[in-house]
Amino acid sequence: MNDERLLELIAAYGAAPMAWPEAEREAALAHLDAHPARFEAALADARALDHAFSTEVLPDAPAELAGKIMASAPWPDTRAARRPGPGLAGRMKELVFPNGLRWPAGATVAALVMGLFAGVATAPATAENGYSTDGEQVVYSALGYDNFAAYIEEVDG
Repeated sequence: MNDERLLELIAAYGAAPMAWPEAEREAALAHLDAHPARFEAALADARALDHAFSTEVLPDAPAELAGKIMASAPWPDTRAARRPGPGLAGRMKELVFPNGLRWPAGATVAALVMGLFAGVATAPATAENGYSTDGEQVVYSALGYDNFAAYIEEVDG
């Protein structure tokens, strides 16, 4: 600690050592105790200023000031765009796209919906003649239900 730094601390933080930065407080107090005469004038000025600050009555802020500050603060444009619209469509949009509309997610969802709709709309559950289709035969065979095993079960059963 040197004289210049101690004078800076007194000028910046006042005469009370508890207001000084904790990291420098011990060294500053030791330097002040070693050379008290060097800092008498600076401490007297700082005490006078501290006293003036402590006796000054600060006015209370008006109650509507916080509201005015918040009203004048800039808001990002995304707030208005992210509000769900009225009705079911708006709530669904907020549910499906919680972070706003994004192209990759929207394209993926659209492709999924169109694929499911096309698959359900164009594929009959069974063939027109009541027998299973070739696709169903493949699935049944993969699961272990081929026609021969079903025939054996009917004859035994």
